Amino acid sequence: MFATAFARSLRRELTHLTQNRWDRALLLWLPLLTAVILIAVFSAGQIRELPIAVLDHDDSAASRQLARLVEAAPGVRIAARFAERGEAISAVRARKLYGILEISGDFGRKLKTGQQADVQFFYNAQFATAAGILARDVQAACLTFGAGVRVLSRDKRGENPIASGESAQPVRTRLFSVFNESIDYRVFLAGSLFPAVLQIFVMVIGASVVGREIRDRTLGEWLDHCEGCASGALAGKLTPAALIYSLWAIAFLAIWSHAAGGLPGANLALLAIGILAMVAAYLLLGAFTVASSANLRSALSSAGFYTAPAFAYVGQTFPLMSMPVAAKIWAAILPLTWWLRLQTEQGLMDAPLRTSLQPFSVLLGFVLFSAPLAILALRRIAAQPQRWGAR
Repeated sequence: MFATAFARSLRRELTHLTQNRWDRALLLWLPLLTAVILIAVFSAGQIRELPIAVLDHDDSAASRQLARLVEAAPGVRIAARFAERGEAISAVRARKLYGILEISGDFGRKLKTGQQADVQFFYNAQFATAAGILARDVQAACLTFGAGVRVLSRDKRGENPIASGESAQPVRTRLFSVFNESIDYRVFLAGSLFPAVLQIFVMVIGASVVGREIRDRTLGEWLDHCEGCASGALAGKLTPAALIYSLWAIAFLAIWSHAAGGLPGANLALLAIGILAMVAAYLLLGAFTVASSANLRSALSSAGFYTAPAFAYVGQTFPLMSMPVAAKIWAAILPLTWWLRLQTEQGLMDAPLRTSLQPFSVLLGFVLFSAPLAILALRRIAAQPQRWGAR
């Protein structure tokens, strides 16, 4: 009975897709458009030459040298020079600049007399990523300039150059990026955003393919056509979307793994199964949502509420360990959280396979848990014909 119901439901769904261009677009063109946009946005890979302004009240050789060192940093570009701070702040508010480097009027004189010279850097903290890059690069340039001044001063006093250099920087910090060494935003951020957008499409289509039968009052006709086998009917109806979105997911994984420098076969196989489990979980959750509510409109709203803000809770932008308990609970009920953890561990960290057994098992658990829930909800609504036409 299951095989017959599956085949009949599959043919019914394929017939619908050949006749409805909007559902075809949701399956084919919207994921493609999303991928193209993300590739275009993150094509540079790294953030470079963020524009800042310089307020050089000293205009000395030393202040100009400092400005040149700051501009030599990869993340900084001096785009403007102002005489007044108000003009520079207006440019920052207009989002033409991300920061302001202000050099005091007595900068050169203080350096010559061995006093501490003041440099201030104002940055727009609303853009946390840009602010972090600018603060790091400007501070590094200023520290380099300061060390050079100390070495030159001691050299003039006849001190040994090597000893001067060591005393100028008695503590030297060396920073090493263990994972994603080049800080490639295509690998880190774009690689996280595409699954985040994909899960929205998947759950919405999971709700809509079942919900349209409720909306059009054809649920009974569909299930009768499938001889009343709810499991076979549901499997057949979700199969086209599952296959197409699985292809999108595998294509993403192939492109992402290439951008990450290639992955070992075992890691790639685990990731492939994991992302397919995520697709299946969201499809089944969408079907369960609409079958339990018997209302396509409210189901789509619930799907949007569940998936749209998910990226904020998965720990990619704000550390999950620092979130309050309520946010951690919300993150735990999102398949995307476990997929991105699996992706990070196996794709970026090259962790041992046993390390990722928990997120992998949770993703499979979502599928095993949501499948019977969706089938039971579908059977329940099938037994209540008065609800089939709910809007």
